[in-house]
Amino acid sequence: MRGSVKTMKTGFTLTVLLASGLGLGAVWAHSGATGIVKERMDAMTEIGDSVKSVGQMLKGEAPYNREKIADAGQAIAGHAGQALTDLFPEGSLHTPSEASPEIWADWAEFSKIAGTLKESAVALSDLAEAGAGEKDIAAAFGNVAGTCKACHEAFRIKK
Repeated sequence: MRGSVKTMKTGFTLTVLLASGLGLGAVWAHSGATGIVKERMDAMTEIGDSVKSVGQMLKGEAPYNREKIADAGQAIAGHAGQALTDLFPEGSLHTPSEASPEIWADWAEFSKIAGTLKESAVALSDLAEAGAGEKDIAAAFGNVAGTCKACHEAFRIKK
C-alpha cells in the first residue's frame, strides 16, 4: 500500500532529521566507550553518516551523485547482517551503550532486522550503480531508513 505524497514526504523528512541527529550526538555519546561497545558505536556512526549523506542528496541539500549513493549503500551493507549482530555479544550493555536488553530477549527479530538492513542497503547500492532514477533510489533509501528506524524503536534505549 502506498501512502500519499504528503505522508511520504513527511516520513522522508523525519527520517533525514533523525539521521542528521545521529551524527551530532555520536561524538558526545561515544565518550568513554571501549571495546565492543565502541566498535558498534563507531559502526553505527558510519551507518548514520551514510544515511545522512544520501538523505541530503535526495532533499537537494547536497549535489545528487549516484556513485556516492552506491558507496553509501555499500558502507551500510558492510556494517549490516552478521557484521552487525557480531557487534552485540550477549551482555554487552556497559556504559555508554544504548543497546536494550530486548536485543537478546528477541535475538531472532534483531537478527532479521540486521539482515533486512543489509539487503536493503545492497539494493540501494545496486540501483544507484545501475543508473536508476531518483524516484526508485528514494524508495530504496526509504527501505534502508525504515529498517534503521524499526531497529532503533525496538532495540535502542529511549532517552
